[in-house]
Amino acid sequence: MWLCPLCKSAISLHSKAIKCENNHSFDKAKSGYVNLLPVQFKKSKVPGDDKAMVKARREFHELNAYKPLKDRLVQRLAQHLIPSNDTASLVAVYDSGCGEGSYLDAVVNGLKQLGYNCSGAGSDISKIAVEIASKAFKTHQFVVASSFDLPLEDASQDVMIQVFAPGSNSEYVRALKSDGLLLTVDPSADHLYEIKSQIYDNPKKHESKDTQREGLRAVLSERLTFPITLTSKAHALALIKMTPFYWKLPQGRIDEIVELLSVVTADFHIQLWQKAE
Repeated sequence: MWLCPLCKSAISLHSKAIKCENNHSFDKAKSGYVNLLPVQFKKSKVPGDDKAMVKARREFHELNAYKPLKDRLVQRLAQHLIPSNDTASLVAVYDSGCGEGSYLDAVVNGLKQLGYNCSGAGSDISKIAVEIASKAFKTHQFVVASSFDLPLEDASQDVMIQVFAPGSNSEYVRALKSDGLLLTVDPSADHLYEIKSQIYDNPKKHESKDTQREGLRAVLSERLTFPITLTSKAHALALIKMTPFYWKLPQGRIDEIVELLSVVTADFHIQLWQKAE
């Protein structure tokens, strides 16, 4: 299913030496991920989220506060996946902008528990994010790659997910199989509003609206809202570290917010599309 990012010929990530037919070679890390982002395609020396931001997200997801969101993603995909006549048929799930891998792992394992035979793969432009994902979730294949130039063969994926990440609609349409599904998650109006209220005098709410996507048919649009009870200062700090606020505010102000927070609102806009032939 993988393509060389330079010449678009097929490559195998299971080979000892990863090369395409035109002799372009790529490095495979000890943790299992492969770097498919050529240096000439990088727009900065270290693109994507840095180590501290990625580790903060990993710490937060280990507390599983977003479990209702992950469960809803699995539920919606299972409701709309086209059943196969072949019980051994593999459902290929791909996370574009996978970060540290938690959403991909939740979706793949959730579908497996419902009886689907799934494989999981994901990419992110952040090398450190992909490294952490590879170490945490060894059953999935992760690569360093741009979400706007996915190293995937045409019509190779049954499900693609994009959670709090940018991406390319044309790339999703190209990589999805016939009747394949694209699932996206963005913040809705009240997402983490309690944190904003501690920082701004007049905090603004997120604006969310349904998106039209060429080549895809809208299947579902819904809002999922639930409270998160912060059981400790460590829990509150892990959440704040996931946001841009942590990296912009002085430490003393962060400490004050951690002391004041006890419950925050998680509010998500979930959309699902199916490839239209």
